[in-house]
Amino acid sequence: MLKHMLIAKGIRVQRWRLRDSIQRLDSSGAQTRKSGRLHRRVYNVIGPNHLWHIDTNHKLVRWRFVIIGGVDGVANFGVPLRVRSDKGLENVSVAYFMLSERGDGSMLTGTSTHNQRIERLWRDIFEGVLCYFYNLFYYMEDQDILDPFNLQHLAALHFIYIGEINRRLQLWTTAWAGHRMHTVKSSPLILWSSGQLQNPVGIQLSETELLEYGLKGHINLNNTEEGDRPIFAPISHLINEQSRQALREVNRTHENFGINDYLKCLEIITRN
Repeated sequence: MLKHMLIAKGIRVQRWRLRDSIQRLDSSGAQTRKSGRLHRRVYNVIGPNHLWHIDTNHKLVRWRFVIIGGVDGVANFGVPLRVRSDKGLENVSVAYFMLSERGDGSMLTGTSTHNQRIERLWRDIFEGVLCYFYNLFYYMEDQDILDPFNLQHLAALHFIYIGEINRRLQLWTTAWAGHRMHTVKSSPLILWSSGQLQNPVGIQLSETELLEYGLKGHINLNNTEEGDRPIFAPISHLINEQSRQALREVNRTHENFGINDYLKCLEIITRN
């Protein structure tokens, strides 16, 4: 995975060098990842684009960042024939779309434990992308420069960091699509391409088969999010036009992990 993230940046390093570097810099973390609680079960989806798993990630919800994700059940890459999600209200629009475009049986819902295919993926995304911002934002709170209950603070935080969060998520997605999965010894991109030829979308399932379709997969008992989850309206409207004009003239330095830019932005929003 790390190798493909570096390739996406135009950097090519031998696999053994990466392995040695990880052991040298984070040997305890490498051992922890190896001992992760993961039970592999047989996965019963026909092929790529036959079932997508969707969900929302709320690791940064304290600061009103919600990550929306979807993964193909087989290839982890690549419009689906069916979608499986939990029963969160954030998935209502997806359900309307699928039912109108694909008809009955195209939207399968259940608890998070029934949607483990993407629940397992969220752990990797947190470790690869979100934990950086999670720790950074808590640090800013500890320094008394960020109040998660102050809407002006949140507006400045979103203005500065939402683009960087999306950029890193896209980089991670590109690397994930090209990385080699040990279980199938191929990448999600290759699996998706070959699967389109071998199992084209259009195979029909019985009503009984739909109930169990895509339920099995990667089970991580310590990484499920149950319970009610808030849905937030965008807070970009809190930045008035005068502030937007002033912010466009600010030269971002990206110094100090973006904190300096955040403080400049907050000062402009508060002043106007």
